[in-house]
Amino acid sequence: MTDQPSEAITRLNAALEGRYRIESELGEGGMATVYLADDIKHERKPVGE
Repeated sequence: MTDQPSEAITRLNAALEGRYRIESELGEGGMATVYLADDIKHERKPVGE
């Protein structure tokens, strides 16, 4: 895996700016992609951190 974010993560971060920060892709399937994100607006870290 590379240190640079994917194009999708870059676009998501731009669209969600000020609310969430996408950290990484967790997985993908036939109908969705799941990402790990920080909730900036409410200052919450992902579960488990």
